[in-house]
Amino acid sequence: MKQLSKRIKDLREAKRLSTEELAEEIGFAKSTVWAYESGKKQVSVVHLERLADYFEISVDSLLDRDERTINVDLQNTSFLNDYNLMLDDQPLNQHELAEAASFIQVKRRMGSYGTATS
Repeated sequence: MKQLSKRIKDLREAKRLSTEELAEEIGFAKSTVWAYESGKKQVSVVHLERLADYFEISVDSLLDRDERTINVDLQNTSFLNDYNLMLDDQPLNQHELAEAASFIQVKRRMGSYGTATS
């Protein structure tokens, strides 16, 4: 929570706003902004959204969370059942995933000029 309180204060100060001005801009009580910045009060989900929208950043960015990378093995079909992989707003079925994996393997073996490499 200490990171979030500092992040809110830093963002407010970057816009050169007082706590009163920020509170007025987003419709919070001045005491609420002060409590968030000092870490005395936990920020509600609704307020996280409002703050992120006001500062034009994502909630993840406000929380100082890095984008998460998930490593997916296209050949591990049991693992893939936990995810809904999409292409053109359509879910990919097991056959399409296997075909895509095979295509990628062939392209990698062929190299950039279409000749087989080892």
